[in-house]
Amino acid sequence: MAFRKIGIMSIGEMGFHWAKLLKSHGVDVLTYDKDRGELSRKRAENAGVRSVASMTELVDQAELIVSIVVPFAALKVAAKVAEAAATGARKDLLFLDANAISPMTADEIANTLKPASVNFVDGCIIGGAAKMGKGTMVYVSGPDAARLQALEAFNIPVKVLGPNTNQASAFKVIYAGLTKGLQGLFCELLMGARRFGLLNEIRAQYEKSFPGLLDHVSSSIVGLRIHAARRAEEMDELKRTFNVHGLNSFMAPAAQKVLEAIAALNTGTATASGARQGDLAEALEVFYDKGLLQLDSQSNNSYSSPSHKT
Repeated sequence: MAFRKIGIMSIGEMGFHWAKLLKSHGVDVLTYDKDRGELSRKRAENAGVRSVASMTELVDQAELIVSIVVPFAALKVAAKVAEAAATGARKDLLFLDANAISPMTADEIANTLKPASVNFVDGCIIGGAAKMGKGTMVYVSGPDAARLQALEAFNIPVKVLGPNTNQASAFKVIYAGLTKGLQGLFCELLMGARRFGLLNEIRAQYEKSFPGLLDHVSSSIVGLRIHAARRAEEMDELKRTFNVHGLNSFMAPAAQKVLEAIAALNTGTATASGARQGDLAEALEVFYDKGLLQLDSQSNNSYSSPSHKT
């Protein structure tokens, strides 16, 4: 049976597009945003999301809560849901963590929710926010994962990976290693091409040798103006996942450094509509003008994790 009331935490770029798609199918979409910034509240309003007065009210009303936040906030959101559910009236609540977290964090979230009798589903989203309902896929795992296939009634394709509560997170971080790795690699190489006055020529050669590859990554590179800090966190999650499971990781830390350097430039501002700014050529020029990877500007590229409170 399809869900009628779905809570989303929180209404960032991905949450905004989830909310719009669900609303278009008649779903009552709720959020708790009293502790969020003005931009998040504006996005929620623009998407037609109903803001409730407390986490307890969100838990009591929603049949499913979807957590779509930055990696470092995933456990905090789950803890708030567990606290509210422990005293709330809702029974059989489903909680989908759709964040780019490590399998270890997924296990922590499952253990946090279990005492409150909240049914945890590990999940991840593969594809862009703007392509929700147009090809973006949701992968899930865990004992209750099959219940999430009810989202397909709202044009959200769902694939069950298996019965373990951390398989979707493992899938996501390993997949992210390719996508974010390509973003970091292309940014580094294209800064070099720009330095030698060969940007157009090298782009043309990349297209000849690897048709469509750079074009496929371009939108994500543009998105780094806003999301580089989050992407860097994903690479840290990948590195930790490998280390905990007895593997070295060399490429993820390298990509992380490039993404952290882009984040430190502070070149983009999130919008209330979830739209991204500019095209690839513009983004690369902004990065270059701000001194990305230039040795004489490294002191200006010291990265510290932002609050992400939007």
